[in-house]
Amino acid sequence: MKRMTEWHVLMLFVFLSVILRFFSFFPSVIDHDESTYLEIAREMLEGKLLYVDLIDIKPPGIFLILAGFQAAFGHPVFVMRLLVAVWIGLTAFMIYKSGKLMFNDSRSSLAGGIIYIFFISTWSYYGISITPETFFNLFTILSLYILLKAKGIWKYLFAGLTAGFGFIIKYFVLLDFGVILFFVVFLQNRIDGKSLNLFRAAITLLLAGFGFIFPFLICNLYYLMQGHFEEFVNIIYLSPQRYPSPVNPAKMSIFLLEFMLKYLPVFFFYFYVLFDKKRIIKATDRINLLLVMWSVSSLIAVVISGNHYGHYTIQLMLPVSLLAGTFFHSRRVLPGYLSWLNTKKAGLTTLVLLILIVSMLKVEYFIRRDIPREIARYVQPLLTPEDIIYTGNYHHIIYYLLRKDSPTPYVHRSLLLNQRHLKALDIDQDAEFKKIMRLNPAFIITQKDYLWPMKDYIRDYYMLEKDFGQEIRLYRRIK
Repeated sequence: MKRMTEWHVLMLFVFLSVILRFFSFFPSVIDHDESTYLEIAREMLEGKLLYVDLIDIKPPGIFLILAGFQAAFGHPVFVMRLLVAVWIGLTAFMIYKSGKLMFNDSRSSLAGGIIYIFFISTWSYYGISITPETFFNLFTILSLYILLKAKGIWKYLFAGLTAGFGFIIKYFVLLDFGVILFFVVFLQNRIDGKSLNLFRAAITLLLAGFGFIFPFLICNLYYLMQGHFEEFVNIIYLSPQRYPSPVNPAKMSIFLLEFMLKYLPVFFFYFYVLFDKKRIIKATDRINLLLVMWSVSSLIAVVISGNHYGHYTIQLMLPVSLLAGTFFHSRRVLPGYLSWLNTKKAGLTTLVLLILIVSMLKVEYFIRRDIPREIARYVQPLLTPEDIIYTGNYHHIIYYLLRKDSPTPYVHRSLLLNQRHLKALDIDQDAEFKKIMRLNPAFIITQKDYLWPMKDYIRDYYMLEKDFGQEIRLYRRIK
């Protein structure tokens, strides 16, 4: 362990992330949200404006990151997923760096990074697809590292700025950074028995707050200068208030229990460390308090969303990984029935077995039929540069594969078909479908049944070009 340099650790994390997720690089679709992020980012590179020409309720961060990826590395889905795997490796590396500062132990810090990679790379809907949480976690852990490592009062400005970039990816970053900042500014001094300088505390909070809000202010200013501030306000400020997400305690409890059971070994390490009365280092109680507070803030973010999407739990994976990693601290003395876990031989054997098992879970992605890609390959030679295609109620990743723009600003199919979205975004569904029909798409795709708002239109003007099975049909315009 001592012979490993930080460069070796970084390469290990990136390699581990890539190998665990490798088979998931191949399919064109893992979930619909991922497809939306990729397509909107692609159209933004063409000059279209988010929230005006392209509508989605997410903050701009994830679209900007993916647009940057595409500008630098091209558009293949394989490459996008590879870059996300590298991003996860970088996040794990910052967990390692932060852990070393907190625990003064390379072994537990290394374990924390490895745990995070397995955490986010095992189950399909808990981190395999491209999600905002995957990206903003890096900014959250970077802000913590800055607060732990840097000296002087200006570190609060840079930590706030770093977390602020995470905030424009997803707003729940505010909860985590708020807890971390509160602990560092107020609780840490109290625990260490130091007096609190209220003036200095106020200055640090002002600097951190300004840094945090600065990226968001830039977004506001950009849309104001573009003359589209009203559209920005409607999506960013008003539409989230129109999405009722009541929390169902029973369903939320089952959702969280399922999450913990899926990662039972990790949560065993987490709770063992939490309730172990032995102090492995002087600052054990202080560090545990920070990580528990952070875990609670992330858990609150999951609960108040009211949603039961697995990727929401990715936010919780940061503090859990850091604390669970200390189970393997070099100073921790485990009871006999657990001591084998802390041996080098057992650790390497377990790691190899887990890599094989988790990697094999992804083979299904590689061997299953990829109908969206089949449709794209079939249609591509039939399209002229001017032709429009509408993916209807099927996967909109087809736009991305064909480099064809969506005929509607509502790229995600559910925005035009789900009553909850229609109400929240104040969409005139009938008017939007009429706009699409006036464009006379060369091809329309439907799944299971006719796209009901266009049923008569498809019947009168289109013929069935090809049935791809699973009730997925490609229609070609004949009139």
